[in-house]
Amino acid sequence: MSSNNPFAIHQQPLARLAATLRARLPGNPYLINLCDNRLWFAASLAATFGRDQTTLLPPANTPGVITELLDQFPEAVVLTDREQDLPCPRAAIANLLDQPSMGHRGFQPLAANLDLIAFTSGSSASPQPWRKNWPMLAHCARLAISTLGLARQSWAVIGTTPPQHMYGLETSVIWPLCSNLILTRARPFYPEDIRLAIANAPAPVLLATTPLHLKACINEVHRWQNLAAVISSTAALDPELAKTFEEKTGKPLWELYGSTETQSFACRRPAREALWRLYPGTAIQQEEELFSLQAPWLPAPVELADSFEICGEGKCRVLGRRTDLVKIAGKRISLAELNLRLTQIDGVQDGYFYQTNHQRLGALVVSSRSKAEILTALRRVIDEVFLPRPLYRVDKIPRNATGKIVKAELKKLLDTLP
Repeated sequence: MSSNNPFAIHQQPLARLAATLRARLPGNPYLINLCDNRLWFAASLAATFGRDQTTLLPPANTPGVITELLDQFPEAVVLTDREQDLPCPRAAIANLLDQPSMGHRGFQPLAANLDLIAFTSGSSASPQPWRKNWPMLAHCARLAISTLGLARQSWAVIGTTPPQHMYGLETSVIWPLCSNLILTRARPFYPEDIRLAIANAPAPVLLATTPLHLKACINEVHRWQNLAAVISSTAALDPELAKTFEEKTGKPLWELYGSTETQSFACRRPAREALWRLYPGTAIQQEEELFSLQAPWLPAPVELADSFEICGEGKCRVLGRRTDLVKIAGKRISLAELNLRLTQIDGVQDGYFYQTNHQRLGALVVSSRSKAEILTALRRVIDEVFLPRPLYRVDKIPRNATGKIVKAELKKLLDTLP
């Protein structure tokens, strides 16, 4: 496969779909790609290659998020593969594929580029746009594939996160376009759906998923036939969970580190190593309390939200978000560490610490266990000053499709609590 022709891959249906769509896409300067089917998503992306159009990947496909996006890009049109009531014009992919050809002259992506804007999740602030192009995405993908030893593999990639999210985009769409990995349509969500998708895949499966999914599936992973390996990202992965997974399956579990701003740039196998390994050619630079990433696919260094311990030999330790650090009674800890300790408690399905307006911490927990039992378990692993006051048991913690907290929905939930 030519590295200059990313969409002329062994999966010919993608190239054919892209060629058909290329002549039939609306002429709007901005296209909001909401396709769930990864084949149609990738074909729609490929169809814009070399056109004077920009693909927008919103952090969520809810009407409220789309409305906010339209405030910035009023000429946008939605590309979708499902029925949805949206506040803007939309083009159904199935209808576009049924239309007669409009003078199509062939699909030729070689001489042009891809223009794409991805948005941060909005878990800690309003979603922010980050422009991407094909060289940025492809260079990073090839380094990731090489670092993980996947360059010669012909595994099928199944992702549980949407392709509109940077992690889902990278692993389940861009990686297959840059390697022998196989792009699949599947996006399973529930444990049994994941098992069936893996079992029915056309080749051994590389599953790209999240810690929340892994925790929900851990009692079933021994039944995952046809699995080759798993990749996890979007939140910190409990090393004990990683060890349990590998013991039950005998398969490697890798963790990726990155962001929408940077794309992925480090990996580790948490069942065996605590330190992160940076991709070749990348480096984390420190200036006082700030850290930035230099990477060969980035046009300039990008400031990082986390703090790091730089350990040499291309390795580092992630210390947590600078804005995540809390100080109470002269003691410090990160909210990420507290969340990990909370969700490690047996019987806790989900949990989240937050700062109250009274210089204290509160927490939400999804569990059948009593609040007293949870507090007793927390006392064994964290200092008394960090115990949540209050602690609320809730049915569900508002998260997006990648498992990150939805800030606006969290505020609504907290406003309803006493």
